[in-house]
Amino acid sequence: MLMIIADLVSLSIIVMSSRLAGIFLNFRFYPVIVCQWSRLMQPWLPMINGGPTNGFEKDVRTKTTHCVIYPESAVDVENSTHLVLAPFKTLDLQWLISAFTTKDIKRICTSVRTRIQANKNKHKVLNDHEVDAIKAEKRDFDKARYILDSVIKKGEAASYELLKILDFTRKSTLHSDSHHWISCFSFREDSGTEYSAGSQSCHRYKNQLKKKAEKIFSDQIQLSKCYLEEENEVTFFIPLVLDTNTELNTAESKVKTKQRKCEKNRSKKLKAYIPQAEEILSPNDLLKRKQNILLIGKPGIGKTVTVKQMLHLWAERVDRELDYMFYFDENDMSCISLPTNVEHLLFDIYSKPLEKDKQEVLQDIEENSENVTIIFDGVTDMTSSSILRKIIDKDLPDAKIVITCRTETETKDFLSEDWYRVYVQGFNEKSIQAYFTQVLGSQPDLVSSVVNNLELFSLCHVPMYASMVATCISYCPSKTTKNPCTVSEMYINIFRLCVQKQTGINLEDLDEHIEASRDTVIHLATEAFSAACERNVNLDFKFKKDSIHRVFLKSLNFKSGVSVVKKCCAFLHNTMQEFFAALWLLENPGEIDMVLQHSQTEEKKHMRYVIPFLCGLLSGQNMHLLKCLFPEEQIKDICVEFFVKIIDTFLNPQSGSKPDILFVCQCLYEYRSHEACLLFLEKVDYDLDLSEQHIDPHQSCALSYVISQSGEKKVGLNLEDCTVSDSGLKIILKCFRNLR
Repeated sequence: MLMIIADLVSLSIIVMSSRLAGIFLNFRFYPVIVCQWSRLMQPWLPMINGGPTNGFEKDVRTKTTHCVIYPESAVDVENSTHLVLAPFKTLDLQWLISAFTTKDIKRICTSVRTRIQANKNKHKVLNDHEVDAIKAEKRDFDKARYILDSVIKKGEAASYELLKILDFTRKSTLHSDSHHWISCFSFREDSGTEYSAGSQSCHRYKNQLKKKAEKIFSDQIQLSKCYLEEENEVTFFIPLVLDTNTELNTAESKVKTKQRKCEKNRSKKLKAYIPQAEEILSPNDLLKRKQNILLIGKPGIGKTVTVKQMLHLWAERVDRELDYMFYFDENDMSCISLPTNVEHLLFDIYSKPLEKDKQEVLQDIEENSENVTIIFDGVTDMTSSSILRKIIDKDLPDAKIVITCRTETETKDFLSEDWYRVYVQGFNEKSIQAYFTQVLGSQPDLVSSVVNNLELFSLCHVPMYASMVATCISYCPSKTTKNPCTVSEMYINIFRLCVQKQTGINLEDLDEHIEASRDTVIHLATEAFSAACERNVNLDFKFKKDSIHRVFLKSLNFKSGVSVVKKCCAFLHNTMQEFFAALWLLENPGEIDMVLQHSQTEEKKHMRYVIPFLCGLLSGQNMHLLKCLFPEEQIKDICVEFFVKIIDTFLNPQSGSKPDILFVCQCLYEYRSHEACLLFLEKVDYDLDLSEQHIDPHQSCALSYVISQSGEKKVGLNLEDCTVSDSGLKIILKCFRNLR
């Protein structure tokens, strides 16, 4: 209630009734007599300025119900306190309006505050006698009827005020069916109208949560930018495909889909990884949704990005409704132990309010849990999470819970069917292009190197891999070499960054950790090679939850019988499986000849795609990245005769088909050896016949590199009836000085 006392000079006694604790009178010069009066004989406690409160509670200011001021004595008051103005002149009234709006009146008789903090919307619609009459009614219907009759009698202004209150408190006072009806009024557009539910303590805590949310969001942005060479303005959220089709996303359906994917030709198989759907759902849609939400997806696919964007949107939202949002990641959840309660979880682990606000905030959270959203990001075991079950079922039954988990963690036994299940599918084509355009926009050639390479482009449907690819290609051209980063070098760095991400160790300790985990890496490489030989992407492989395997694999659990659950796993992308298969060949060089022979057969020709990765692993410029897994001497010993075999195998194919010049160039591009390039050019007599072939932009890069290594000798290039894009032709023409 904002109350104005018209003439304090003629008013010697102010009589006000209250059922709360006290009244705070803030006069410096003018005496005010307060009569202690109440129909229920409840005591009043007047306090003049900072006067002593001997014999009374020390926290009287926190329980103030009315604050009487004039401009020169103005102070900030709590949200629950009634502000009473005692004006002596018209300018005092103008000052009050200014303090809440323009804030331009700075002086009356002396200097005055230009603004004050108070709840100017505490309008008194009903007086105490009417409140007593309402309480006397026995039925809720009769109480509501009395309120409406009383307000209608007071006229249009009072009715309008009551409707504003109903609009503001719609969550707790109106049925959801009436929300649309009350929103037809233009209360929120009224000039000078401010909605502010709840106490100042609760709003103070909400602002504290918003600051923490923005800090979490800001840290994520910095993490996503820390490896990029250029300080580009990166928008944190690039749209992801969020699917709600539960039938297509069952474990059984995914296993069948993956097996069908293996049977496609390479181009179609790589394209099949990229989700074709548009972004139907957005984080803002999830934020507005009232249901509990379960976000499901493979590692690195964008679950965390999605919920942090929800957190960011909530923190940025400008409204005066009182709600709370909490975010717990895997590290936070590891700190939670039983026994626990809401206070420990929200205040001790997440964010603690001021001591004086704690009880009031906790009470509001528990009594109005429908205004609470809690995000648990990275739940690994729902069935054993009694903490989650306790919060969902007992402590905060009306709170909105958002959980992110991997596919294997999802269980219908723990979460009821009414949960809103969202399957995060990653970037579609439009989003991949948007991401690289944003982070590498000043270097269009680098953007093109990803967009025009189907293997890389397909890999980057996983946002985690897209970020790592951007890191690699933005770093390499500016460091030590003018050559762009090869595909193999990117995958080696992706492997290393994934291990760092999983373990959380510093980069300077990464080599030591990988060396200590060598057996684990080789075990995974063995499984990858075995599955690749069988043209299978579903691995019969078990790994521990804290193993480094976890960051490379997604796991699926499905019932294969009444009481049997079958488990299988797969790499996040087929090319990552080929990379690990190449690691196995580096560990077992005696099998390289077998793979070269198999790659010439119709049944095993898919194994040829492992060979460029192996060439990259043997490259001298990548040796320092692999020394933690393989001794340099071992790599050098393999290199002695390796490329001679590559050239002989693909320039003289067993099937009698044309020499595969483009494939050899691709292997040379990954291997990065001037001597090997000269050996190849001598074998073909410095004449490259690519007539009637299709050359994609990535193959153009490889071809241009090999030609550029010819030295003083010119290379003949036949492109008759050849299909090549404009960008690919531009790349080839960069080495025109080496062409005859």
